[in-house]
Amino acid sequence: MSRLFGLLLLSVWLVGCATHPVTGRSQLMIMPEGQANQMAYQAYAQMADKGDVLPASDSASRRVAAITQRIIPHAVRIYPEASRWAWETRVFRDDSINAFAMAGGKIGVNTGMLDRLRPTDDELAQVIAHEVAHAISGHTREKMSIAMSQELGLSMATAVGGLDARTADMARQAATVAVALPYSRRMESEADEVGLLLAARAGFDPRAAVSLWQKMQQQGGSAGPEWLSTHPDSGRRIEELQRAIPRMMPIYQQAVGGR
Repeated sequence: MSRLFGLLLLSVWLVGCATHPVTGRSQLMIMPEGQANQMAYQAYAQMADKGDVLPASDSASRRVAAITQRIIPHAVRIYPEASRWAWETRVFRDDSINAFAMAGGKIGVNTGMLDRLRPTDDELAQVIAHEVAHAISGHTREKMSIAMSQELGLSMATAVGGLDARTADMARQAATVAVALPYSRRMESEADEVGLLLAARAGFDPRAAVSLWQKMQQQGGSAGPEWLSTHPDSGRRIEELQRAIPRMMPIYQQAVGGR
């Protein structure tokens, strides 16, 4: 029985294996893209229905949309399936410094991001490109798939080993720290890398990624240990962006020169 369960778990990983189009990283993709997109569309519509959204005619909405429209063609160049997505941008009335991109190209930027950071267009483009990078990298699907595989593994362990509820819960927490959180941090670093590339190809200065994160660092409070976080340490993040900028500057300069 244990051998059968092991083969089943292995088959799930093999069938759901994908390769990231830019970084070449192996990804677990059990969740179908169509299903993940549909769930995202429904959630996005529910958020918009609450009414805490700036009208499309607002200057902030038009600014976010214009920057996003410059980035989308380069996202499609990396992930052609994204040409079929129902791309949409909205600015939400929310004081928190946050932005997001759901599966299927649904993008949101909070007013807190605009009002409190006062980003330049180049800095705002880094925010949007980072979120678009999450979307075309399938990070939402990947997180869902990891959660599904963890639950499958725990179910197998419970069936085979007879784990009680308390032990299963401890195993679930351990899996979160050992698997889910490191994957989440890797996805953030991946979105930084891909986002920097998208923004550079769209003609936005890569150096703005550093000034943006310096602003973010000034706004942020005391962070806990990185191994308990979904995001990389901000200082290390800035260092990695600084190392990547020399590779991105020729791409940016070519994009600017070609406009």
